[in-house]
Amino acid sequence: MSESAILSAARAVAAATFPTAKDWSDDPANIKPESMPAFVVTVTRDGATQEAMGSDLEEVQLTIEVEVFDAYETNQDGREVIGAKGEAVRDALKADAALDALLDRVTGSTFEVDIASGRKRLARATVGLLAEATF
Repeated sequence: MSESAILSAARAVAAATFPTAKDWSDDPANIKPESMPAFVVTVTRDGATQEAMGSDLEEVQLTIEVEVFDAYETNQDGREVIGAKGEAVRDALKADAALDALLDRVTGSTFEVDIASGRKRLARATVGLLAEATF
């Protein structure tokens, strides 16, 4: 098991939660407004400690982050629209059996919403899971 397996599982969860969204995880800097809806999944190793003296295994602290991008109409509340999508992906990540099998435990979560007003109204929800895994 590794970060790449966890990343693959998290990407599968995001894709299942938002089947019409484009997965930009391989090229997150290239997301364009005309490509909405879209999502980006990243897994970051925050730290690691040796599981036990003499063991090759490490207890790894990870952040699994999913950014969900979409546009909203002028008559919609952008925070509500993208917030619901962010909550849906957070709930799906927590409930996914395949991802749960790769993690020892989820220790916390983060949630943030950004909206942009203008001619093209864009919104982003960022969901983070703080987790621990052993590998």
